[in-house]
Amino acid sequence: MTAVAAAPAPAAIAVDVAFDVAGTSVPADHAWALLQEVEALLPWLADEPAAGIHPLRTAPTTYGVALLAQRTKLVLRVPEARLPDALALAGAVLDVGGSRLAVGNGQSRALRPSATLSAQRVASAAAEVGAFEAEVAQWLAALRIGGRYIAGRPRHGRAGDREIAGFALALHGLSATDSLRIQSEGMGPDRRAGWGLFVPAKAITATAGA
Repeated sequence: MTAVAAAPAPAAIAVDVAFDVAGTSVPADHAWALLQEVEALLPWLADEPAAGIHPLRTAPTTYGVALLAQRTKLVLRVPEARLPDALALAGAVLDVGGSRLAVGNGQSRALRPSATLSAQRVASAAAEVGAFEAEVAQWLAALRIGGRYIAGRPRHGRAGDREIAGFALALHGLSATDSLRIQSEGMGPDRRAGWGLFVPAKAITATAGA
């Protein structure tokens, strides 16, 4: 009798921790500088492979900076057990590439199951969208998740001297259990810098190509 491979063990449940922030702008490519500032205060973040910092809500300009959206939040995704440690970031003042961000109070947000999820950017070595979609298909198969997907625009960023590339991605047709699992685990490398973090999406047509 052929043995059936066991399904991968579920990841520890994660939570989002949303902090008020006061500031006006950050450098256009600020994710790595923001991570360095946060990890200087929360050094344990580097040892949590599924933890990360969500991309800030910003508006681009033509002069190398991004304007912070009104009432934007600094949102960390961390294992639930790390919630008290993450809340210690409140009251910090971050120097993000020369831009000042004052961190206010933090509040935990439980992950919400959604049949449709999107990630602004998923890091990948794939050179074109077809190869990336094949990678996504393999990832979903390994997780034994039967959701569907739509790859979006190419994404680029930097992590110090290293370039990160990938694509936007939307997933749909997910069960509640699979949706929470994907949000807790994320996809691909560099999640600490905001890559491969999924959030509920209202409209797959808007999120895939945004």
